Amino acid sequence: MVKRIRRLICAAAALVLMLAAGAGGEMAWEAATPAQQMLKEYMARVNQYLTAGGELPVNRLFEMYPGIAVMGITADREAEVPEGVEITVTMLPDRMDQLQLRVSNDPDRFSRIAACLIRAVYGENISEESALAKPAERAGRVKQEPMNSFEEEIDSLSGTVPRFYYAYYPNQYHDGQNWMQMTVIFPQDAAWSGNEMITGTTEGKGVDLSRDVSEDYEGYFSTDDYTHYEIFLTPTPEPDSAAAEYDFH
Repeated sequence: MVKRIRRLICAAAALVLMLAAGAGGEMAWEAATPAQQMLKEYMARVNQYLTAGGELPVNRLFEMYPGIAVMGITADREAEVPEGVEITVTMLPDRMDQLQLRVSNDPDRFSRIAACLIRAVYGENISEESALAKPAERAGRVKQEPMNSFEEEIDSLSGTVPRFYYAYYPNQYHDGQNWMQMTVIFPQDAAWSGNEMITGTTEGKGVDLSRDVSEDYEGYFSTDDYTHYEIFLTPTPEPDSAAAEYDFH
């Protein structure tokens, strides 16, 4: 009988925690622009995947403007700053532009949350296992080499395919916090088929080298010989300049 009562108490406590987490997910969204409405719907999908996987939902909205939103997952519903999980989204008037996820000191949690963000982009077009593959691979790299940072070069131009880039910054601010990061470059909605994906790499220009990414952009060429950065050195000061009157040696 005592054991049964204990089980009932534990179940009731778990229910209270679940309800609290669900209530924390009801944020005061603004939906004055098409992009803000898209973000609200997108984060609703994210939270469905998070709670289904046993993770707390994104439950705290710190800032919300037409061009940017900052949110996080917090144990304290009134927290003034993120508690180890930060999500920042930049928006154009008609669509979401970029998302950055940052998670501190927990590579496995990072991979779970990142996978939910990826699944929310693709919906039924991607499996849970496929969405988790790259984040888990990057998290595994961090666990194997926790003192070694990495940062994939980001191509920030929106094309026809979502882009995902990863980074790791151990003790980034000299406060003992090690941050894993995923950056999502959202596609131009009208051009996206809903299936393809480009993931960053630490080699080359930071995109999937098996694919010619210049196909994603009309009039954009990813190769650049950087001739516009050439520097031509001439003696300084010029013999006939006013500075030549002074002896610099």
